Amino acid sequence: MTEKLKRVYEALNALKLKDIIIYDFTEFSPFFDFQVIATATSERQVHAAIDHVKQAFPEITTMHVEGALENRWVLIDLEDIIVHVMHKEDREYYQIEKLFFERKQVGV
Repeated sequence: MTEKLKRVYEALNALKLKDIIIYDFTEFSPFFDFQVIATATSERQVHAAIDHVKQAFPEITTMHVEGALENRWVLIDLEDIIVHVMHKEDREYYQIEKLFFERKQVGV
């Protein structure tokens, strides 16, 4: 696990997010190396994840975030790491893990 990936995990884990899974895309995608999926139990917790990740990476000044207005499913683009923080109901509904069934999971 890279240092950057470890910082992402620690930022999400500090919020007590559930079911944090890291997928390895290093051999698959030229755009990013990892995707991280985490479950939040409330919209407030989804929004707090944005702040925690931003605080973990003060050196990244152009962090792109999608979904911050709805706070149901946010995508945080850290260039080589894509972070998905999803409300529990949305994660159960969309089941995006099924899209990654061929990707290797990274242990923490």
